[in-house]
Amino acid sequence: MNYLDILSQDTYSVIRRFLSARDFLQLYLTSKSIFKETKNLKMIVLNRIVSLKFYKDSEFREIVLSYVGTCYQLSLDLRNYCEVDNVSVLCGIHTLNLSGCDNITDVSALCGVHTLNLTGCVNVTDVRALGGVHTLNLSVCVNVIDVSALGGVHTLNLSDCVNVNNVSALGGIHNLNLSYCANVNNVSELGGIHTLNLSGCDNVTDVSALGGIHTLNLSNSNVSEVRKLGGVHTLNLSQCHNVTDVSALGGVHTLNLSGCKKVTDVSALGGVHTLNLSYCDMITEVGALGSVNTLNLTCCNKVTNVSELGGVYTLNLDYCVNVIDVSALGGVHTLNLSYCNNVTDVSALGSVHTLNLYQCSNVSDVSALGSVHTLNLSYCLKVYDVSALGGVNTLNLQYCYNITDVNALGGVHTLYLRSCYSVVDVSALGGVHTLDLSGCVCTIDVSSLGGVHTLILKN
Repeated sequence: MNYLDILSQDTYSVIRRFLSARDFLQLYLTSKSIFKETKNLKMIVLNRIVSLKFYKDSEFREIVLSYVGTCYQLSLDLRNYCEVDNVSVLCGIHTLNLSGCDNITDVSALCGVHTLNLTGCVNVTDVRALGGVHTLNLSVCVNVIDVSALGGVHTLNLSDCVNVNNVSALGGIHNLNLSYCANVNNVSELGGIHTLNLSGCDNVTDVSALGGIHTLNLSNSNVSEVRKLGGVHTLNLSQCHNVTDVSALGGVHTLNLSGCKKVTDVSALGGVHTLNLSYCDMITEVGALGSVNTLNLTCCNKVTNVSELGGVYTLNLDYCVNVIDVSALGGVHTLNLSYCNNVTDVSALGSVHTLNLYQCSNVSDVSALGSVHTLNLSYCLKVYDVSALGGVNTLNLQYCYNITDVNALGGVHTLYLRSCYSVVDVSALGGVHTLDLSGCVCTIDVSSLGGVHTLILKN
């Protein structure tokens, strides 16, 4: 429904009278919703064209404000307008996007704005007046230095504010993003924050005060000592190349250690719910992780024994090239074995719900996989016989050049046969819902496929 259907005729007439035909057409075409209601808030949302009109035309502005009154809140989108410099006329606006307006210098009049985006306003230096803003985005405001007055902001984004150094006054903020604030080094006062992003803060090394934070992102930082972070709910340590000891993190709910190449011992992490160990290529033993719900071991090339992981719900072994025996993984719900070139026997995996065997070049016998719901066999070049797979719901056989007979697959819901050059007879596939035959030989007779809902024939 567009705004013409839901704004009153009076309001429509007012807006139409103050816009040129071209601007009005732009509003009609681009404003998906000029008027939004939430449970507790009625919001009039003006797109960029009308927002600029509001900013530049005082008569139009007064008319709109008179209609807004006390019943509605106003949202303006003025991003990237070089014409915007004096923002004093915008005081009292509920939601205001001024990102990229790099001619703005004085923002003191915006103290009453609820949600304010000043991303990339590089000439803004003094933000002391903005302490009452609820949600404030100052990312890439590279000339902002003093943020001591912003402790009352609920959600504050200071990412890439490279000259900010002292953040001790920000401990009362709920959600704080300090990513790539290169000069920040002392975060000892931030332990009461709910969600804290310190990604790329190279000078932050001591995080011992942050154990009470709910969601903490330390990715791409120089942190090494993480023993005090065992009480964090969601902890991102990806690409923290100095971290070695993670024995204290067994109580973390969601833990990302991707690319922590010095981590070798993960035996204490069996209580973690969601654990990402991708590219931790020094890990060899994962036997203690059988109770993890979601486990990512992508490119853990030294892992060979996965016999204790049968209780994992979602298991990613992508590029674990030294894994051979997967016979214990039949109870896994979602299993990714793509590029596991040493796996040959998949007969125990018939109860897996979603199974990815992409480019498992040594798998040949898939006769036990007929009950798998979603099965990816693309580029499994040794697979010839798929006659047992008629009960699979979604079956990907792309680039399986050696498959010739697909007559048993008529009950598959979604079937991908892209570039299966040896398939010539598809007469039995008329009951398939979605069928991809792109890249197959152009002489295939598709006259029997009239009942297929979605048929893809071209590349």
